[in-house]
Amino acid sequence: MVGMAALIQALDLTFSYRGGAPVLRGVNFSAQVGELVLIAGATGSGKSTFLNCLMGIAPHYTGGTLAGELCYRGQSLVGSTIRERTRHIGSLLQNVETQLFTDRVEAEVAFGLENLNVSPDLMPKTIAMLLAEFGLSKQRTWSLKQLSAGQKQRLVLACVLAMNQSVLLLDEPFAYLDQAGCALLLEVLAQRVERGQTVILVEHRVELLTSYAHRVYHFAQGQLVAGLPRLSFPPPMPVPAPCEQVVLRTRGLGYGAYPAYPDLTAYQGETLLLKGANGCGKTTLLKLLSGLLKPTVGSLELLGQEVRAQSASTRARAVGFVLQNPNHQLFAESVLEELQQPSVDLQHAEELLAGLKLTALSHQHPQALSQGQKRRLALGAVLARQPRICLLDEITVGQDPESLHWMLLTVRKFTERGGTLILTSHDPRAGAYLGARSQSLG
Repeated sequence: MVGMAALIQALDLTFSYRGGAPVLRGVNFSAQVGELVLIAGATGSGKSTFLNCLMGIAPHYTGGTLAGELCYRGQSLVGSTIRERTRHIGSLLQNVETQLFTDRVEAEVAFGLENLNVSPDLMPKTIAMLLAEFGLSKQRTWSLKQLSAGQKQRLVLACVLAMNQSVLLLDEPFAYLDQAGCALLLEVLAQRVERGQTVILVEHRVELLTSYAHRVYHFAQGQLVAGLPRLSFPPPMPVPAPCEQVVLRTRGLGYGAYPAYPDLTAYQGETLLLKGANGCGKTTLLKLLSGLLKPTVGSLELLGQEVRAQSASTRARAVGFVLQNPNHQLFAESVLEELQQPSVDLQHAEELLAGLKLTALSHQHPQALSQGQKRRLALGAVLARQPRICLLDEITVGQDPESLHWMLLTVRKFTERGGTLILTSHDPRAGAYLGARSQSLG
């Protein structure tokens, strides 16, 4: 028996992926009953890998080599499967889409309850309570395809908390949440911890949690260090005034049964920040502007021409789109190849990699990167084609302050050269740093 005082524990934990250097090096960690432990650190420093080791995802699913010991209530977890660990440990992954298994909101919550053999008589009341707790009552009968990223994140959180496990591993649970969603989740977590659940939480938006966390750590060079990293976000830079040339204009643009959007006008060299609560239609609007969706009403002018009926492939010559989930647009065999497309010369690709601090990873496979690194790579791949307009959907997720600085500096250079930027972000630093003009969608 080891570590009987701790609920969950890592002892001299070392982990490396196949063919790679150790990502975790001799990590020692313990969490007690009813604690909220915050783990911060740079993008790619090993935070998600650590949670995956606790859950059993690494190495059982990812492959790799694990050494050291993991314990739950003094019993070793090393030989136990993911399924066995879920009796006691629940997890929220960075990519919430990998944790959705049904096609309806109500059915998604019921899925976990059915696995717990909850009585069919009790299930409707339990589902209603959980959906109300996460502000999803109105969406109870919706298809999952109708949910925004923030709503999906709330739904998966509801499903995880429905299982009522002793330990919750949450990987950036605030990433896509609006201000109201963050406040709601903080309240829920405080209540759960008060009731005796243990929460181990990875997050870059540390300012949200410093007053709630019992202990704070960060990863540096594969080791767990007490306290927060000494990283600060640089102040906003002076923003040049955009020119008066209109590059994009919408009038009465709408899709399906949803209300029409406010009219937009975007100018050459400016940054336009789309603001609004989770589910207000920000991502849908970007898809309409990119051509991935066809408007059902209204007009859309691009560079002075009506393009409502234009195909997405034709529009992509002028409009680049960086999606919320970078896994949906990374296709090459290496990081460098992702940028060095047929129309992109090597020097331009290498300059973008350097600006996004990805040069050291240029020969790695894109899927070997962290989620934050993947988002920077997807941005570079789109900017490499030198579009006139670039649409960015929540790309600031998963970035530590330094990585966020380099990402935003890269897009600042894009607008300074005459490009137009339209983005969504719940991180207030992004709009301020870019000198963005805000447009509320509701």
